[in-house]
Amino acid sequence: MIRTAVVVSLLAPLACVDSGAPPQPAATVTDSAGIRIVTTPPGDLVYAELAAEPVLSIGEFSGPDELLFGRIQSVRRDAAGNLVVADGQAHQIRIFDPQGRHLQSVGREGEGPGEFESLQGAWPVSDGGIVAADILLDRITQFDAEGTPDATATLAGSEDISFSTIGLAGPGMLLSRAAAPYVFSPESLSGSTKDVMDAMVGGEENRRLLFVRHRFGGTLVDTVATGRDALRASVSRGSGVEMEVTSFTVPFSPRSVAAGSAHGVVVTDGAAYGVRVFGEDGSLRLIARIDDPRAIRTDAHLEKYVRGYRSDSDEREIQEDIERYRQSPLPDSLPGYTDLLFAEGGEVWARRYRVRGRVSGPLGCLRRRRLLPRPGGRPRLVPHRGSGPRPGPRRRDRRTRGRARATVRSCGAWIVTPSLAQPVVGGTGGHDSGGTG
Repeated sequence: MIRTAVVVSLLAPLACVDSGAPPQPAATVTDSAGIRIVTTPPGDLVYAELAAEPVLSIGEFSGPDELLFGRIQSVRRDAAGNLVVADGQAHQIRIFDPQGRHLQSVGREGEGPGEFESLQGAWPVSDGGIVAADILLDRITQFDAEGTPDATATLAGSEDISFSTIGLAGPGMLLSRAAAPYVFSPESLSGSTKDVMDAMVGGEENRRLLFVRHRFGGTLVDTVATGRDALRASVSRGSGVEMEVTSFTVPFSPRSVAAGSAHGVVVTDGAAYGVRVFGEDGSLRLIARIDDPRAIRTDAHLEKYVRGYRSDSDEREIQEDIERYRQSPLPDSLPGYTDLLFAEGGEVWARRYRVRGRVSGPLGCLRRRRLLPRPGGRPRLVPHRGSGPRPGPRRRDRRTRGRARATVRSCGAWIVTPSLAQPVVGGTGGHDSGGTG
């Protein structure tokens, strides 16, 4: 079992580094068919910095079972400030008080009430209970405030399509990501192995995503938004029966992502610095944009991308991967936003794409993090393994600690949209933080 820990660090907002800098232009607000559109010019502020030491750490490499984490799927605070942690490897939901003391564990492996085959996340709800999702069982389980299974429901439509639950999506609802079934043409199925693989992973129809909402009772409410998955491609080696076909995600290909909370849903297409905000009723309420062009992709970005996950490989393997990717339809620009998160107060946080390592500037900071809101709406950070799409075998990252700093120009800065009660985007600054839900 891989041991990980829940680590909470304080984010301190910073003022502008250069107090003598000229004032930034204000955001512009327009209205289109009743939908508010806020366009904000780019700024050059340091948004926040990580505290040198975490204010709370939960987890051990050896010790009681409740302090051994395998695969943390979600971390949320409830109304009392307790931490609700979903561990997919242990098939458990563990609850800790604000000081990190273990209070209760619920769930175990299985298919019965209160059991999980593949726990995908757990989210506290307003009545003091918890709602959890299981991706293999296509099931929602509700626990009451005492941790007792209260109700179980199957996600409607799961017999035709698979759902990946993201989080809450308004009162009594969950948000899920669904990929449309593959679309094949008769011509592609009669071609070579590579033609069949291209038909399975290529084409715009096969990139289509749906962001849907279910009630806790399992009934399908609506499709809030549609989007596109990252572009996939394939390369072949050899011929005939010796042909080897490899499918992979095209580096720097944008993908649509969404986040949900009791306040509503937010979606980005990943191809620009913009988000769409939907209210509790599923209607589009706000479009927020940063008027900043995406960075041009260079060969240096591709090399750093490969070396980032091939750090233990020899030079020959690295160059082979670089050449393999060059055969694919690489985008001319880097992606826009890659993650969206809600803080407790309803603020929306958007993270820019960043490349691991250094590419003509500080592009690799804040590489390992998951965000966690604290009471009062000011969020904190929780590290996590992995950092975006990664081709090839997965490996465990080494845990990093210490100070890190994010700016708008580099290292994946988080941009804030204030609460949905007053949805506007700050003109030149914000806090580099957010919430997991």
